[in-house]
Amino acid sequence: MIKRTPSRASVSSTYSTRKRRRVSVASFDLGQDLGRPLVPETPIEEINGDRFVTVRTSTSLPLNITPRTNRIAKAFGLLDDRVLSPTDSPSLFSDRCFRSLLRRSASELFSTSHAASPLSAKANLGARNHFVLALDGPGMSTDIFASPMAWSHANCIGVAFKYDVYFQNLESRAVVHLYRSSLSDGTVHSIDWGGKTKPYLLALGTTAGDVRVMDAEKKMQLVDWVDDGHGMGGMHWNGDVLAVGRTGGNVSLFDIRMRAEIAKIMGHKRRVHGVKWSVDGRHLATGDDSGTVHIWDYRAGDFLANGDKNTRMKHKGPVKALSWSPWQHGLLATGGGSPDGEIHIWNTGKMTPPSGPMHTIPLQTTITSLHWSPHCKELLSTHGSSWAVPQTNAHLVAHPSAVGIENSLAVHSYPSCQRIVNVKAHSAPVGHSCMAPDGCSVFTVSPKEETIKMFRVWSAPDDKETREGSDMTLRSTIR
Repeated sequence: MIKRTPSRASVSSTYSTRKRRRVSVASFDLGQDLGRPLVPETPIEEINGDRFVTVRTSTSLPLNITPRTNRIAKAFGLLDDRVLSPTDSPSLFSDRCFRSLLRRSASELFSTSHAASPLSAKANLGARNHFVLALDGPGMSTDIFASPMAWSHANCIGVAFKYDVYFQNLESRAVVHLYRSSLSDGTVHSIDWGGKTKPYLLALGTTAGDVRVMDAEKKMQLVDWVDDGHGMGGMHWNGDVLAVGRTGGNVSLFDIRMRAEIAKIMGHKRRVHGVKWSVDGRHLATGDDSGTVHIWDYRAGDFLANGDKNTRMKHKGPVKALSWSPWQHGLLATGGGSPDGEIHIWNTGKMTPPSGPMHTIPLQTTITSLHWSPHCKELLSTHGSSWAVPQTNAHLVAHPSAVGIENSLAVHSYPSCQRIVNVKAHSAPVGHSCMAPDGCSVFTVSPKEETIKMFRVWSAPDDKETREGSDMTLRSTIR
C-alpha cells in the first residue's frame, strides 16, 4: 500500500482531505479488523466547528460545487442557502426568510388540530345540516308558550291538535287517536309523557285548567284533576308526581295515586310557562311570564337559599325554556323570550345573594326550548323570531352567538358557550321541541308552518345503529 502524505500547499485542501478520510473510514469492513487496533495513519486534529461549514481562508472556495456537498445540501434543503456558501456580505433578506421559516415551523409544531368528537353535534347535525323526518301537523296551538308535543321512553310521540291528542309509535308508525276535549274544557295546551317506569302514561292539560292522565297502551283515562279555572302552563313528571304551572302563578302537584291535588307551590305572581324537574328529582325549576325563575327543594318543601324567592334569577322576558344538566349536579340553563333573548347558565348549588348566572349567551331571539346533551357537554336551543336591537345596544349585534339564528336550531359548547352548529329548522318560529329517549335526536314544532321535523343532533357512545337513509328526507303525516 502506498502511504499518502497530505500536501501542505493549501490549508483548504488539507482540511478537505482529512474530512474525506474521516468519512471514508465508515466504509471499511470493521468485522475483519477487530483483531487489531484501529490507528489512524495521519493524526486528526480536533476542530471546534461545524464539519459542513468551511473555514475561511485567503482563498475561500464555495462548498456547493462538489458532488458530495451538493448531495448534502440537497438532503438538508440548503442547496441555495448561505450556510454552505458563506460570503463577506451576508444577505439581510436571507436572514429574514430563515427566521420566518423557523417561526412558521415552530407554530406548526405547537399548534394542535382539534378534531370534532364523534358524539358532538358538529360531527352529526353539522355534517348533515338537515332534518331526517318530517310530519305534517295542521291545527297545532299557535301559542308560543304551549307544549303540544312530547317523546316517551317507549319511543312514542304524542301531539296535541287543538281539541285532539294523537300518539304515534315510531317503531310501527301506527297512529292512534287518544283523546278529544270538550268545548268547555278548551283546547289542549300542554302534554307530557311519564318517565322510564311509566312510559305509556300521558298527562294533558287544557286551557280551562283541567288535567287528565291517559294510558296510551290501554287507550283509557286513568284520572281527571279538575281545576277551578286557573288555566294551564307547563307540566313535567317526576315519578308518580306531576307538576303543573298555572296562569295565576301557582304550581300544582298531583300524585297519580291520589284523586286530588297534593300540594301547591306559591311564589310566582304571573303565569308559569316553564316547569322542569332536576334529573335526580330533588329540585323543581319554574319560570314565569315576568322572567322570574324559582328553584324549589322538593324534600325540604321550600325554595332554595333559605326561603328567598330567588328574584335574582331573572330574565327581562318570559321564561319557558328550562333544562337541567344530566352530567353536572345543579347546572341549570334558562332561556328568555322577547325582549330578553338570552340563555343564562346557573350553578344552583352555589346560590348566594349576590350571585348571578355563571354564563350568559346573548342571542336577541326568542328562546323556546333548551336541552342538554347526555353524551357530551353541549346545549341545544330552539328559536323563534328575532327583533331589532336599539341603537344604544348596537354593540350586541356584533356578538358572534347572535347572528342568523331566527327560526333555527342551535348547539352551543360548554363551558366556552361558543355556537358550534346552527341549522335553519323551519321557515316560521320554532314553538317547541322534545328530545328522544336516547338523547340523540329532537323533534321541533312550528305551528305556523304546520310542520314537525326530527333532527339527529348527537351520537351515543355505544351507538351502533346504521345510518342508512340518513341523507333521505322522509315525509308523512301524524293524522
